[in-house]
Amino acid sequence: MKFWLGCLFVLLAAPSAVCSDFETALQKDCSSAICILADSGLTICEHNAEELRPPASMIKLMQILMVMEGIEAGQWSLDTIINVTEHAERMGGSQVYLGKDEEWKLSDLIGAVCVVSANDAAMAIAEGLWGSEEEYLKAMNVRAKELGMTLSEFHSVHGLPPDKGEQVDKTCARDMAILARHCVQYPLLMEWVGQKELTLREGDPVQYNTNKLLWRMEECDGLKTGYTNAAGWCLTSTAERDGIRLIVVVMGCKTSGSRFTLTEAIFQEGFQESERFRVLAKGDLVDPEISVQNCEKAVTRLAASEDVWVTVPKRSKAGLKLMTETPAELRPPLEPGETVGQLQVAFGDQILARTPLLLAEPLRPAPLRWKLVRTVLNR
Repeated sequence: MKFWLGCLFVLLAAPSAVCSDFETALQKDCSSAICILADSGLTICEHNAEELRPPASMIKLMQILMVMEGIEAGQWSLDTIINVTEHAERMGGSQVYLGKDEEWKLSDLIGAVCVVSANDAAMAIAEGLWGSEEEYLKAMNVRAKELGMTLSEFHSVHGLPPDKGEQVDKTCARDMAILARHCVQYPLLMEWVGQKELTLREGDPVQYNTNKLLWRMEECDGLKTGYTNAAGWCLTSTAERDGIRLIVVVMGCKTSGSRFTLTEAIFQEGFQESERFRVLAKGDLVDPEISVQNCEKAVTRLAASEDVWVTVPKRSKAGLKLMTETPAELRPPLEPGETVGQLQVAFGDQILARTPLLLAEPLRPAPLRWKLVRTVLNR
């Protein structure tokens, strides 16, 4: 069956790189930042988004995602037991003070990574699930490239400053936003990174999530903080309002508080600058008309099989196109509701939504009398 690919219309025009209201604040308070739509990855605003910087503990989002993917693939479970090595015990910085040869469930250790940003727990997971720190680092860098984090290069499990002779972790705000887009697809992972507090051992004091935006902003439901002297104060965060989920990354902020204040302000602006709207309603007929052979109806139009929604930046929106892939012609008999094509909503080369196109009316073979009349008329 031959198909015809058509572009029906272009809605919008060129994107803005920076939220103008925040350009001065961004330049003053942080080294780089980005705000994107989680469902499409379209950029709402950015500032030095591809500047290479150390991610500090935000690097642990790679481990959190890979643990989640391994659970989904059946490689391990939350009940998997992990033995703590002496190497993991000796991790500095943020920690939950694991002891050599202690055994912990993966669920306990991933909670410590997400809430407390525990370096010892992160190393124990890397060694326990991947066999060694080296094997985990190989897997992490391969996965980062697969995710499209083309500017990132990771040399540590935890994001701590490198020892003498070791290489520095490198990433950028755009790559961290790409990573967060994959993370938010998993409800269980979002439970981990949205957990506000943790008590690892009975009788231990409660430890609170390092992401204070979980308390400051109702719509915020996770991801990860980071800090070293070289990295500055960093935050990868996500929030959802009225069906629109945004991801904001800020890197190199001057104070711990400023990363939360700035992120919240970017979220507020981002929600104002975003719109979720219905492109087509279920049953709407779309162009082009399709010729029908051997039928009293010479042409027909196909119908959208469902409501088609997209979320896009309001301001300076570009290149949103509605495209159809349909047969060059149809031959009866065909019944209403049969799938005979596809509709796509595209932003440049990126597909934002797709839905099958259905036959909207019955197509019956023409009766013999109609054929004879047509033959006479065409002489």
